[in-house]
Amino acid sequence: MLIMKTKFLLYCLAAGALLAACAKPCSLVWTEGETNAETRLADNTLVIQNPPKGTDWTIWFTQFRTPAEMAEGAPAHLEHINGTLYRVVPDVDTKGNTMTLAYGARPLVNRSRAPESFYLQVKGKEPVKLECTYEFLPADPVVSFTYTPVETAVQDMIPRLKKVVPGEGSTALPATDPAAVTVAGQVPGWYRIRIDGKVSVEAADADGAWYAGVTLANLRRNAGGSPVRNMTIEDWPDLPYRAIMLDVSRNFTTKDNVLKLLDLMAHYKASALHLHMGDDEGWRLEIAGLPELTSYGSRRGIPVLNEDGTVSEPDCLAPAFGDQLGSGFYSKADYIEILRYAADRHIAVIPEFDMPGHSRAAIKSMAIRAAATGENCLLTDPEDTSVYNSAQDFNDCALDVSLPAVYAFIGKVFDATIAIYQEAGVPLPAIHVGGDEVPDGAWTGSPSCKRLMAEQGMTDIQQLKDYFVSHVLDIAEARGVKLAGWQELAQHLAPATLARLQKNLYFVNMWRNSRGVDELPYRFANEGTNVVLSSSSNLYYDLAYNYGKLERGHSWAGFVDERRGFSYLPFSIYKSVRWDDRCRMTDISKAGVGKTALEPGAASHIIGVSGQLWGETLRSFDHVTYYLFPKAAPLFERAWNSRPSWEGTTASDDPAFVEDFNRFFSIIVDHEYPYYEAEGISYHRHVNE
Repeated sequence: MLIMKTKFLLYCLAAGALLAACAKPCSLVWTEGETNAETRLADNTLVIQNPPKGTDWTIWFTQFRTPAEMAEGAPAHLEHINGTLYRVVPDVDTKGNTMTLAYGARPLVNRSRAPESFYLQVKGKEPVKLECTYEFLPADPVVSFTYTPVETAVQDMIPRLKKVVPGEGSTALPATDPAAVTVAGQVPGWYRIRIDGKVSVEAADADGAWYAGVTLANLRRNAGGSPVRNMTIEDWPDLPYRAIMLDVSRNFTTKDNVLKLLDLMAHYKASALHLHMGDDEGWRLEIAGLPELTSYGSRRGIPVLNEDGTVSEPDCLAPAFGDQLGSGFYSKADYIEILRYAADRHIAVIPEFDMPGHSRAAIKSMAIRAAATGENCLLTDPEDTSVYNSAQDFNDCALDVSLPAVYAFIGKVFDATIAIYQEAGVPLPAIHVGGDEVPDGAWTGSPSCKRLMAEQGMTDIQQLKDYFVSHVLDIAEARGVKLAGWQELAQHLAPATLARLQKNLYFVNMWRNSRGVDELPYRFANEGTNVVLSSSSNLYYDLAYNYGKLERGHSWAGFVDERRGFSYLPFSIYKSVRWDDRCRMTDISKAGVGKTALEPGAASHIIGVSGQLWGETLRSFDHVTYYLFPKAAPLFERAWNSRPSWEGTTASDDPAFVEDFNRFFSIIVDHEYPYYEAEGISYHRHVNE
């Protein structure tokens, strides 16, 4: 009898295993539809194959903001949770049979904007990632410009050398650079190289000596081991701040990949890396005394669906922008290594923690800390009824600037950051506090804000911004640290607050150049505010290379390719877009007429140029390098050589511009493409058709 029972049990187990093996897992097919002429929405389809039986399940996914109109009679509906997080909610039990959801949504700008990171969650069980097959509409590559190749020389590099005087004969370059002799009376970063049978270097300072070494390395590379023609090189940067801003909050870039990026930037004689480390979607730097910022705020995962249908995030932040790079942070040791590695390459690192908007990761992390410790560290008023929607679709991302806990928090972040730089033994140029895109409606429902306004005699909610900036200045001044921010930080302030900010400001990034605000960079500079030009039309590298469906990236500010970047003119900004987003020539003959001009004495307040790589569409380090290279090469060219010979031309296709661009892009093809190949990085290769 015992043997029979054992055999029966084994039979049942085997049968169960066979059934489990035969059961097909849930999977998805997403199909891009044509645009409906009446609704102007794309008629997309999501097919859920082998969904669970019943309706006690949901499918989470992320997608950029898109209104969705489900077809009539659909067996499920879509819910927007927050940010880019959505979920499919079944309304009908399909008993495990295929569920087809037809819905209208904004047409895709390109394929990288399709929904992604699908997870099936059955009530009471762990979420399971689903495979999704995509069926896109046919699309062809787009060529946004053509160029005429020209012959390049060994001394052609990016940024291009200011003065090269050829000599007679040639010299084999030594493997080791000679020590630089210091020369007084030259501009910062100046250097001179003489190659005349031997190599000698003069430099104004340590930066100049470093740049001379980079130039010599490029000469060796371009020569391929052969002797180079004798020559004298004299060179220097026009603008001191030549930077890349990398957003590691939206999606994370590991320490090792940041070090790789620093190597690539050093090749172009960059002077700064701006790391955007605190935003709605993640906090990326370990802060002493506030462990929740990284134990909670640096992690993303599927949220908890409560019995009442609400969603909570007890252990980590909800997914955003896919999940491949959602979690991660830099420990203190990691960041010190980054700082020292950058300093060795004469690159400063600017840390950014965006506030008072873009602060959801900090807000949620401090709520976790308050619940665990009982500490009064909440960054929002629990009774706040404010209704708003941020640019990234969040409704809970603004610090309550009336709360003393907010300034205690900022003080701790500043102290920890300052201490890290001190331990690393490198200067802290500034702490970037963002200051941008506080959503309309924030603070309006906060009882604490209302009390503060009454106490201070404020009559306009916007006066709270002045209050915030003043208190952040108190923190910065007490610690002797400079501030930096996006342009909104310095806008709409009381004159006394603005004057105080200007004294304690490293710079503001001027990023918006549309909708009537294209004059702001020169207005700010004329008023004495240090400006770093960061124009979205030319210098936002998360914008796709062109309007083709096959290119990754955003489109909200148009498209940015190598020609668009090369066209940028720091001291003639109104003429910086010579071809529009559909590659049609623009009329720049009257550009700047009637607009604010940069006053002669204000040019010193244009301290640099920065290229921005926001992280929403990054899914790997390959994407980071693909967006940046060679798109960032024109940035480093223009920051080093800010006044090209064709600056005064009034036709987009002026022969002087065309000739200069042909030579510049030929350098990219002849020298930079092989460099990228040797470095083993992903990059954008232009097809000249």
